[in-house]
Amino acid sequence: MLKRERLLEISGLDSDKIRETDDKDLEVFAIAVSCFIDGLPAQERDIKNALKTKNRGVLFETLIGICDFLQEVFATKLAEECLNKIDSMKDADFEELQPYVIEFIKAAYVLSIDLQMAESVEIEELPTEEEEPKPELNNKILAVDDRFFFLEYIKSMLENTGYEITCISSGAKALEYLRGNRPDLFILDIEMPEMDGYELAAKIREYGHTAPIIFFTGNAKKNTVVKALQVGVSDFIVKTASKTQVLERIGKYIKPGMAE
Repeated sequence: MLKRERLLEISGLDSDKIRETDDKDLEVFAIAVSCFIDGLPAQERDIKNALKTKNRGVLFETLIGICDFLQEVFATKLAEECLNKIDSMKDADFEELQPYVIEFIKAAYVLSIDLQMAESVEIEELPTEEEEPKPELNNKILAVDDRFFFLEYIKSMLENTGYEITCISSGAKALEYLRGNRPDLFILDIEMPEMDGYELAAKIREYGHTAPIIFFTGNAKKNTVVKALQVGVSDFIVKTASKTQVLERIGKYIKPGMAE
């Protein structure tokens, strides 16, 4: 799939601008994407510090800076919504500002990951032999994390949605479970003791499991995305994502209520 086609699949980007941009300008666009991705973690830190110290000037200046980047990567609607919100909340209390700012940063990180995947796939893309048709996916999910609260959190997200979820607290236990089970999708945390998400994902592939793997992460840095793709990860869910966002990501690969 060409890069332009991958960009058109990203929700939140201005599809008309992508179609109208010629190949040469797409190279300039790629530089803007790189600047947006690289700069976002530092901008997030500045925003968190501004919220903590109640520094309105730094907060708004940083938000406007992110909006400038969003405009350059064709996320026009998100940028305009943020700028309008800033204008309407100039005199708002920080208690009112904080929920919106957190949601905005979350949306920016989701876009950052989607853009990185569109860029990274092109870098990693190699000719492959024609694959045999895959069997229809069902709805069995395996979630792995060493923290109980995360497993309860993801389980609550999927309650009464038609998905069947199994929760396991370590990579070693997950590999033991996979000896007799074949989930239709994996949700893995990256930072786990003894066996982290990268190693577990690689072993899942070594064991012959081809089901999609989704990383649950708060880290949207380039090296995270590229390394994840190299071990067979299909997608990412940003931590603190809403139920709608979680179901949207999972729904790209499997549908609920299809188990036999």
